[in-house]
Amino acid sequence: MNALPRLAVLASSLLVAQAFAAGSPQSSNFDVTATVLGSCVITDTQNIDFGQYDPADANLTAHRDAEGSVTVRCVRGTAVTVSLGQGNNQADGSSCATPLRQMAAGTERLGYGLYQDATRNTPWGCDAANQQEFTAASPSTPTVLTTFGRIPGGQDVAAGSYTDRVTVDVTF
Repeated sequence: MNALPRLAVLASSLLVAQAFAAGSPQSSNFDVTATVLGSCVITDTQNIDFGQYDPADANLTAHRDAEGSVTVRCVRGTAVTVSLGQGNNQADGSSCATPLRQMAAGTERLGYGLYQDATRNTPWGCDAANQQEFTAASPSTPTVLTTFGRIPGGQDVAAGSYTDRVTVDVTF
């Protein structure tokens, strides 16, 4: 009879030992993270080519208009500001608030303006008051900003090929 209680104690000890040997399931968690920064790239710029400007006839009083564009691709929701510099040949008194742009042919200068609107009433410059601002919709849908240019009629200039270079800055 003594053997039976000993056998029961031995069996229960084996069951307890087996429970510890099999181990209890353990679980934990980990996080998966990423940071998406606001960013933009200028993907394209289209030059503005005014073609022929004729101050003796067609442009004696009439303006000469042309268009170009700046294409920007940004992360969705990014607040974007696009500014245009004054150009390499700006006139005396030019500023970011009031850009007085000029194309050059040697020492000759031909004035022109760049605008945000087709009516050419809103100058596009590099001052907080005349920059273009927008919130990016999607990186898969680039934003195309048309640049409206105008050479005022009636300028007294010599014949030549006039050029200027304007810097585009995108801040976000």
